Amino acid sequence: MAIPKDSFDSWLSKKLQALNTDESIFSSYIKGILEGDETEDEKSEILMSTLSSITEVNISENVSEILDAWAKQHPSDEIITLAGPSEDVDVRLARMLESQNLPTIAHRNYTDDERRIRETILAQYSQMSVDEKSDVEDEATIDIEATCGIERNTNVALILQQQKEKRERAKLESQKKKEKDKEDRYIFYFSLHVISNFLFSSKFNIFSSV
Repeated sequence: MAIPKDSFDSWLSKKLQALNTDESIFSSYIKGILEGDETEDEKSEILMSTLSSITEVNISENVSEILDAWAKQHPSDEIITLAGPSEDVDVRLARMLESQNLPTIAHRNYTDDERRIRETILAQYSQMSVDEKSDVEDEATIDIEATCGIERNTNVALILQQQKEKRERAKLESQKKKEKDKEDRYIFYFSLHVISNFLFSSKFNIFSSV
């Protein structure tokens, strides 16, 4: 038997809360990835990229836990393959984002990074026009709400990527500083060693001359 849907949703929310992030945003994003048609390796790679913008600790372990919990809810012997083209993961994720109002969690303490991500996403949502039209023409009428949802999802992914790049730059700058400090300490101790040898040699020569 598959795990009830509410059971996984509740587990994922608690997992994201434990990572000190906003589950109201990342929960739908992660479920959209899990419901996609990508391979297990591709989903794992996308999840690792997503979680790396949230935390730098035990990323692989957290990804494995999420995939295992999802697999328990959707065992392979109960998966039904429908005829016809599969729905694109971005469209499915957009539909999920459209159906949610992204509730604000009361009495929640956010980190500075989380607050910036949340405010940017919500600001972009409120500024988005409902009259946006897709440039792609097709025989069927394109659902404008789905199109907006895709763009919103793209905005979330873009912000996550920007946060990841920011962390990587900070990490690189920190590493460069550590290497520079190490080099400076080496030069200092080497110079001190040379000076000590010089003073000792000079003192020895003075005593020898006496």
